[in-house]
Amino acid sequence: MWQTRCTTPNADFSMKTRFVRFSVFASALFLGACLNETKEVGADKLEAVHEGMPKDSVMQLMGTGPLTGLYADTLRLEKGFRRSSYFVDGKSYEVLYYRELQGNVAEPVQQAKETPIVLANGKVLGWGWRYYVDAMEELKLPSPLEAPKAAEPAPAAEPAPTTPPGTPAATDSAKKSGA
Repeated sequence: MWQTRCTTPNADFSMKTRFVRFSVFASALFLGACLNETKEVGADKLEAVHEGMPKDSVMQLMGTGPLTGLYADTLRLEKGFRRSSYFVDGKSYEVLYYRELQGNVAEPVQQAKETPIVLANGKVLGWGWRYYVDAMEELKLPSPLEAPKAAEPAPAAEPAPTTPPGTPAATDSAKKSGA
């Protein structure tokens, strides 16, 4: 005799359940792969960084960075890593940028190449771009990704009058004639 399967309502339900479970599992794998692609630069090394960690411990963990600088640019470097200092509402903040690729400190900050570590009073507040975005709002830190706005050009000066010397100007003659 032939046996038929999937004739009961429960069998249909289990096939739908299997399909939904498979879809959820596949979606989770896909999203997990996407998150790994957008992983913070140096995340494996920076996982040990925690809130309250002293700056010297962070610097020891990071090692020597790959950035170089010339002349005054070297003031923005600390052991080969980019460093920015901010004074906001009476508080001093420092941001170190972990980086693995060679470069120059004169290059703009790039999210794909660097990971920020925010410090206050020599202690870590947090690290990573997600933290920094929150810190921009909460601590009023500037965005390092925006290029500084160029100064607006000065307005053009009015040209000097071109009347020959010894000739009274039009306004002078108008005053003399009583107009």
